[in-house]
Amino acid sequence: MSENEDFSETLIYPARWRVLVNVVLYGAFVFTGLALIATPDQIPRLVGAAVVVYFGILELYALWRLAVRAPSLVIGPEGVYDNASITGVGGIHWHEITGIAQKKNYLVRHIAIELRDREAVIERVPVPRQWLVRLLDFISQASVNISPGFLGRDLNDVEALLQRYHEHYRK
Repeated sequence: MSENEDFSETLIYPARWRVLVNVVLYGAFVFTGLALIATPDQIPRLVGAAVVVYFGILELYALWRLAVRAPSLVIGPEGVYDNASITGVGGIHWHEITGIAQKKNYLVRHIAIELRDREAVIERVPVPRQWLVRLLDFISQASVNISPGFLGRDLNDVEALLQRYHEHYRK
């Protein structure tokens, strides 16, 4: 890290093509769920209903992100504002972060941000999003996860940027 490195606010927007890919994939899952609902057997119908609800919510979020151009991440002197997914937790101050590393959950690479008090960060999230964050706790494994689906930059570059800012501001 050089002394003259610029630590002004950095905005990372979603790549439109990645959001569009998510829209198509979520739509395919919704269609599959609808096909399951149409079967006469009870278990596939229940699974189909759950798939339609879950991926329908993700589909609506992806369509919203496609229509509204908002940053996925805002990285600045105060900390990180995470809006990179439907389970984004919003503002995280640098002093709340204990570690940043790439991890893999269920074949998906992401940046895991380890927190001193994850519960305190989640409490600041609006209630509907809190429910989603808590619902997916088994995937997050006690961290905040930033997935590449709505990032317009390479995950390695974003991780390196977060590491530099954290090193500079965590004190």
